[in-house]
Amino acid sequence: MTSPVMNRPRAERVLAEAGVDIVIASTYENVFYFSGYEGFVQRVTPATQVYAVLRADLSEAMLVAPLGDLDMQAQFPAALASVRPYGKRMVIEHSGEPLEEEAARYALLAALDPSDSPTVALLDVLASLPADSRIALDERGLSAATRDALLAGYGERIVAGAAVLDTIRMVKTPEEVRRLEAAALTIESSYETAIEMAAEGVSEAELASAFDLNTVARGSRPHFTVLAFGERGALPNAVPSAARRLRHGDTIRFDIGCKTEHYSSDIARTAVFGELSEKVSRYYDGILAGEQAMIDVMRPGVAAKEVFAAAVEATREAGIPHYRRHHVGHGVGLDTYDPPLLDETTETRLEAGMVFEVETPYYELGFGGLQVEDTVLITEDGCRLLTRSARELRVIDPAAAAR
Repeated sequence: MTSPVMNRPRAERVLAEAGVDIVIASTYENVFYFSGYEGFVQRVTPATQVYAVLRADLSEAMLVAPLGDLDMQAQFPAALASVRPYGKRMVIEHSGEPLEEEAARYALLAALDPSDSPTVALLDVLASLPADSRIALDERGLSAATRDALLAGYGERIVAGAAVLDTIRMVKTPEEVRRLEAAALTIESSYETAIEMAAEGVSEAELASAFDLNTVARGSRPHFTVLAFGERGALPNAVPSAARRLRHGDTIRFDIGCKTEHYSSDIARTAVFGELSEKVSRYYDGILAGEQAMIDVMRPGVAAKEVFAAAVEATREAGIPHYRRHHVGHGVGLDTYDPPLLDETTETRLEAGMVFEVETPYYELGFGGLQVEDTVLITEDGCRLLTRSARELRVIDPAAAAR
């Protein structure tokens, strides 16, 4: 099998409809999705070029990667037809002692003869494939030099491939759903850990630290932690502050995500520390009604823009008559934002196996922010939540928190 997560039947169908014979994946996420290769250098230095090249029958991938990245293939072997390294050799000494399995694999990979550049290595791979092939090129991870060389050599046989690969990845396999659910449950656990620490005088940064530590302890990687008190909740991407400390009457807005086995979570919750104002109560009722309206209408065949309309209308009717949004959710997968986007213009129709983050946040400068966001799987006859924590507004008793 090429990849542990790829939706192979869907990929074969989409590629056939696009008239494509060869796929070149170039982003970190697409290389992993189509080949199973878990790189390192491209993840931390996105300009690094890594390519997975596959025939449309999706048999084993041919990999182009920096020679210095190939210890990842030794540690996490993927089923690759060939490996074409490029770049300079790393200096790795050998003690002369018998090598364990990982080290033996790496020794073989490190001995491969590298090309001078990723462009040369990729052209070498393509030269071994049928000359009349139409090529879906994942243009998002290309350097200008590689793009120009491919266009010069293959011209009209190049098809813009990023959208084709997005279409394949929109519908998740059961293995992808398992990973997305695990990511959602991890981030909910970290939310509970942070809420338990909420007490008069604690800082945003202290709660965020407890949140991130729990995420790591559960074997996941923190991806983003937006955590803000009171008026700072109006900043959509608020960075937790060491100076802002929790006070009676503050709202606490969490917009939080992690990576679990490469897959993303992105949920939101809101709590109130102490007295609950009428406005906070009414406005939160509004955004929760908007989120529930989305969940009620989400099923195969419904257009993304219909979900948007349901959310905005319900939010306005339930408590925020002036409510406005540019989107009310998005697909989620290897990327935190997978297509389709749930906005007022997207015509894409929902399909069983799509997974979404649905949200109806409200931000008001001088007041703060309120947000609820959940992970939803589209099923054959509707949808189901992958998140499990309570979506209602959480009210924290300061007296109980002080004990």
